[in-house]
Amino acid sequence: MKKPTIILIVLFVSTILHAQIDSTQVTKPIKHPVWTAIVPGASYLYEGKIVKGLMFSTMEVGGLYIGLKYDNVLNHNKNTPYYNYPLWLGMQAYQVEKINYFRNFLEIKKNKHPNFQYDDISDKELYLAPFKVKNIFTPITGSMILLAGIFLTIEKNHEKHTIAEVDKMSYFSKYIARNEALAIYGITSLAMSWGAGVSEEYLLRNYVLPILDYKYGQKKGLLYTSLGFGSIHLLNAFLADKPDYSELLLQVGVATAAGYFIGKDVQKRNYSIGPAVAAHVWYNFALMLGSFLINPEDNYLGVNLQFNLD
Repeated sequence: MKKPTIILIVLFVSTILHAQIDSTQVTKPIKHPVWTAIVPGASYLYEGKIVKGLMFSTMEVGGLYIGLKYDNVLNHNKNTPYYNYPLWLGMQAYQVEKINYFRNFLEIKKNKHPNFQYDDISDKELYLAPFKVKNIFTPITGSMILLAGIFLTIEKNHEKHTIAEVDKMSYFSKYIARNEALAIYGITSLAMSWGAGVSEEYLLRNYVLPILDYKYGQKKGLLYTSLGFGSIHLLNAFLADKPDYSELLLQVGVATAAGYFIGKDVQKRNYSIGPAVAAHVWYNFALMLGSFLINPEDNYLGVNLQFNLD
């Protein structure tokens, strides 16, 4: 699923892998200063894209503000690391925005090494990638959705109450009718899945993977990226009050394997990441919404429920 510190991890890797760029006089394109990777909206504001920069900075700061303000209201179920979904959405907006910062690194590397390969995908194409038919109906997307279906089938055995028994759902301590709340839950799940799929696939499969491939070869690059992707999930242990370590290890194993096959697919497509983004988004969304429909009491967002058991 989603990692709040992925941008920091990739920034650290970036510093190591691009030390040679920092010491080289590059005139075209111009290297973005490091502060643009830290300040909300700055990767676009620095380029003079004021509207886009303000839009992202509003989402980033707004998510942080709402998340911190209502943390005490939302923290009734800290067994799930995603209980503070406004904060997650703000952090994911941050990750998506900082793609522009890493794109600048890739442009510089391509300018310096013309045989370096990556997907020079535009923001518009990247954002729409999960919804394009050509990316959805691919073996990798189908395989990831099938994998989600297998996990949901297993989870069905742990069902306590059905979705039909849900009467109301709580959002910010206010209970609203099931159908209205379900729509909000679905939209929130899609937004979180989209943010994770877009940002993580770009950062891991269009940034780290091509750089490691170029440096070490495709076999080692794929292996290192997959292990790194899986290891990031260990951070989930620090985001829940009572982490389930067996489930955590399963997440790490699944993420490592999934990262390998997604990365392999990206390599075969000459680093085109559209299908990888779609696979990641719809896998996450299928798990988040499907799990709620199958076993609503144990939902990813930790939303409180009232049941009608008459």
